[in-house]
Amino acid sequence: MSRLTILMYHRVDAIPSGTRYPKNFVTPAAFAGQIEALLSWGYEPITFRQWMAYRARATRIPPKPFIVTFDDGYADFASNAWPILQRLRVPATVFVVASKLGRTNDWDAGEPQTPLLDPAAIRDLEADGVEFGGHGFTHVALARVSPSEAREEIARCHGALVGLLRRPPEVFAYPYSNQNARVRQLTREAGFHCAVRGKGRLNWRWTDPFGLRRILMHDGVSVDDLRRTLRRLRWLTV
Repeated sequence: MSRLTILMYHRVDAIPSGTRYPKNFVTPAAFAGQIEALLSWGYEPITFRQWMAYRARATRIPPKPFIVTFDDGYADFASNAWPILQRLRVPATVFVVASKLGRTNDWDAGEPQTPLLDPAAIRDLEADGVEFGGHGFTHVALARVSPSEAREEIARCHGALVGLLRRPPEVFAYPYSNQNARVRQLTREAGFHCAVRGKGRLNWRWTDPFGLRRILMHDGVSVDDLRRTLRRLRWLTV
């Protein structure tokens, strides 16, 4: 039975001085090494659509599937991450903050402000094979606001992306991985088919599709660290 590994990235770039969140960064060289290692260990990339079809017993997937995801939609995905993934023939899902396209990460007030993908870049990347999902309308912690505010955040995000993308968005990433049963239900009602959070574990066929877990990746995760993590999760023997 296949168990799904989902990797959670943010930025693929050099770590800037003054950042409060160094774990949001991985250098291009380290990123390439991490993905190349997974492929060398027999992992095979799939999409969320394939995973959902597998859950429904409508298709088969590889024994060691993995998905690469990126939160926030930073512009350096296009310049630094996607060329590496294209070379390795690995798809990706990017979660964007619908009201911030073409702007900066202003939800991190004290953090260096960095350009986000704009609508034109998103359309080009989608045409190139990148899947885009929602990451809220303004990047608020959804379990910490009222139900009506959470509903509006998720629904407005979905609606904005429906108007932008060729294919309606199917996957949602909870900002700050902040969610609860109510938020999961609101995400389902908004029209998303599944959603991801943190938690650093693998996913089984019966894992709640609106609570899929991811492993946080950053520049401090060496190939040996990744190997140890997957061994601890009992899904690697090398």
